[in-house]
Amino acid sequence: MNRKDPHRALPLPPASGGRREGDPPGRRRWAAIEDPLPLESGIRLPGVRLTYETWGRRAEDGSNAVLVLHALTGDSHVAGPAGPGHPTPGWWDALVGPGRALDTDRWFVVAPNVLGGCQGSTGPSSPGPDGTPWGSMFPYLSVRDQVTAEAALADVLGIDRWAAVIGGSMGGMRALEWAVSRPERTGSLLVLAAPAAASADQIAWGSVQIGAIRSDPGWRGGDYHGAVSYTHL
Repeated sequence: MNRKDPHRALPLPPASGGRREGDPPGRRRWAAIEDPLPLESGIRLPGVRLTYETWGRRAEDGSNAVLVLHALTGDSHVAGPAGPGHPTPGWWDALVGPGRALDTDRWFVVAPNVLGGCQGSTGPSSPGPDGTPWGSMFPYLSVRDQVTAEAALADVLGIDRWAAVIGGSMGGMRALEWAVSRPERTGSLLVLAAPAAASADQIAWGSVQIGAIRSDPGWRGGDYHGAVSYTHL
């Protein structure tokens, strides 16, 4: 096993696919969130930033704002082409834009990268209090914690109430949490492929997936940030 592959002219990529400081920002913007952010566990998370992208123009009173929430491994790039900072096109590109279901001539669409994500928002790959990536020291998060951060983002953007909150999979779980914990800020709801609670079957499959990740020696107990990939010769 070698860290360098003699058959490649270019260096091997990093072990993590997360966004790194210095990468092109693309359409991303960043919002500083309440510091520190209180979590359900009782921990207060310092230095929180959420990455987000927007499409359309916000009405003066914010009444045309729509929140779009991505699934587990998604990001803020819900619409638009691939390019610097965005290795792939928008994951719901057919949904967002002029004349589309979320018509940006009418709606102001906001898509954040979830708290704990790896595409710009504060998460395990972000610098911790000592300046190195949080890695395995990053605190456990709940869906409610993630919605707390998204509500703080809405405050930063001056949006008191979303005309709609839309999400699929884990994004749908967060959309449900918006309706449950902040009904006064949720005008309507569109939930796709998401349950109100995880079933025993879902938890079992998730446990197998977690076990597979943890058994990989390259995972390094969650402290793989800054490492490089390796190739078996």
